[in-house]
Formats: sequence, structure tokens, C-alpha cells
Amino acid sequence: MRQPLRQCDSLVHLAYQLPSAREFWARLEQEVTGNLLPTIRLWEAAAETGVEFISFASSVSVYPDNARGIREEGPPPENPGTPYAIVKVAQESSLRHWARLTGGRAAVLRLATVYGPGETVARAIPNFIRSALAGSSPILDGRGSQPFDLIFVTDVVDAFVAALERRPDATFNIGTGVGQTPRAVASMILRLCAARVDVIENPEAVERGGPICDVSRAAEELGFRASTPLNFGLRQEIRWLAEPQPVGRS
Repeated sequence: MRQPLRQCDSLVHLAYQLPSAREFWARLEQEVTGNLLPTIRLWEAAAETGVEFISFASSVSVYPDNARGIREEGPPPENPGTPYAIVKVAQESSLRHWARLTGGRAAVLRLATVYGPGETVARAIPNFIRSALAGSSPILDGRGSQPFDLIFVTDVVDAFVAALERRPDATFNIGTGVGQTPRAVASMILRLCAARVDVIENPEAVERGGPICDVSRAAEELGFRASTPLNFGLRQEIRWLAEPQPVGRS
């Protein structure tokens, strides 16, 4: 790990290992061993090799799901509700400690829900698209009325490029600042796929939304604003998922 870093003055940390466990404590253990501990080792290597700037992919999941217009100021959020969020907060805190110890600069980018080509995890958008392409009805959790923020993958790339160029020492919400409900997204996907089916509600499933954050700091200090219209981004993911997938790719 150290030898490649000797060639670098900046580091972008995007890595994430998805836990397989479902039960809270087992999942937290996997988050710690698979994500937090490797991150700590990476910060240690960065300190030893003289890296000057690190940009880390965190998540708006560190905020409460019902947060609206929340800004980045203040200490790390308290009482994050999931193992994923708990570990993201710990990674953020350890990165800030790296910056204090080394005099380096650290940019934490708290990402909204990222979507686009290459999305392989079984989340709402790829699930909706696969159903529509198969001529099946997308299934909503509950009524699908709880909004969440969606940001296209190339916008996220632009945000990290902006961070590398400006090298800020701060935390940023990276999203559109606009909420979309799963029902509206599923309905848009059906239209884009010309699918002649309707969405279906699953009243037994708990509805899940997400924070809708204030994204003005990213605009002011990074010069970044998400610019990809939702319908354009969904078309790109639909096109990618409609292509035959190579063996071993899900």
C-alpha cells in the first residue's frame, strides 16, 4: 500500500465493501472489519508517505432520513441509525484526525444516492429498471411517497475532480438538493421504457426515504453543482442495463 502512495500528493478514497450480514451487530462487525479498519490503515500509510490531501466518499446517510435542508457545519452527526452510517462517521472522524496530525487537508464528500451505468447493487432504481425492461410492475415499499435525493454518477466524478483541483479542508453535501419519491422515479422509468404496466404498492414494506441536504457550500467553495437531469441519467442507466451483461457481471 505504501509504495504507490510515495508517488502521490493526493488520495481519493472511494472503496467500499458491502457486508453480507443482515442482523445489526453482525453487519456492524463486517462494516468495521471490511471498511473502517482498512481505512485506518490507509490513513496511516498516507501519513507515513507524505500525502498532502485526501478526499473521502462519505454519505448523507450520516444524517437522519427526515433531515431537510441540513448543512455540514458542526461536529459529526450523533446517533447514526445504521451500521453503514456509524462506520462512515468513524471514517470521517479518523480522516480529520489524520489532517490534525499531519497538517494535511481533508475533504469529506457526503454523497446523496448515486445512480447510473455500472450500478450493480440491488437498489431501487436498477430494480425498477429491470422490472420495466421485463414488462413487470415495479414494486414500491409502502406507497413510495418518501423522497430521497438522486445524483448521477458523472456529477459525482465532477465533484471529486473539483475537490482535487481546489483541495479544500472541509465537508460537503454532494447532491441535487431536490427530493424525488420512489413512486415518481418508478413512473418515469416506466415511461422511458415504454412499459405498459403500473407500479404496485407493497403495504407490508416499510417506506424509506433519505435526507435532502443543503448543497450550497459545494457550489460556493467547490464551484460544483449537479447538472444532469433525472430523465437523462435514467436513460443512461436503462441503456446500460438493457445491454447483455458479460459473465460474472451483475
